[in-house]
Amino acid sequence: MSDRRIEAHSMTNSEEETIALGRSLGESLCGGEIILISGDLGAGKTRLVQGIAQGLGTDDNPRSPTFVLVNRHIGRLVLHHCDLYRLNSVAEVGELGLLELAEQGDVLAVEWSDRGEGVFPSDSLSVRMERGAEDNNRSISFAGGGPVSLRLVNAMNLVAKR
Repeated sequence: MSDRRIEAHSMTNSEEETIALGRSLGESLCGGEIILISGDLGAGKTRLVQGIAQGLGTDDNPRSPTFVLVNRHIGRLVLHHCDLYRLNSVAEVGELGLLELAEQGDVLAVEWSDRGEGVFPSDSLSVRMERGAEDNNRSISFAGGGPVSLRLVNAMNLVAKR
């Protein structure tokens, strides 16, 4: 595993731009990737996942799976959209068996991923979303430190810091 870490940043100015950024990410997925998405309520996490689903070719329009924890969407790859908001402990995250889904070649997009800190492998793509000055502005940071996550950050063609 690489000790290198890379970060890239993007700004979006509408829900459509956030979805388009997610679509670009979804198009670059090969299977087995874990995307850890964090940010406050209303930061656009679900919009990003909707774009990822579009990039994977699913006809589904993902909704926040807050009450069911995990939704499955089938496209060119299987996408498992998870929301850890209602979980109370890291142990509960581990009990969901999410890592096995990625190990079988499915894509895992996890909202509120900070609730599962330490559960996910270091070669996961970390996405931090923050609201901007205007209602629809979003600052989105992508970070990776292993071969899979580094490939995804580089595939986004964003301004990167090594």
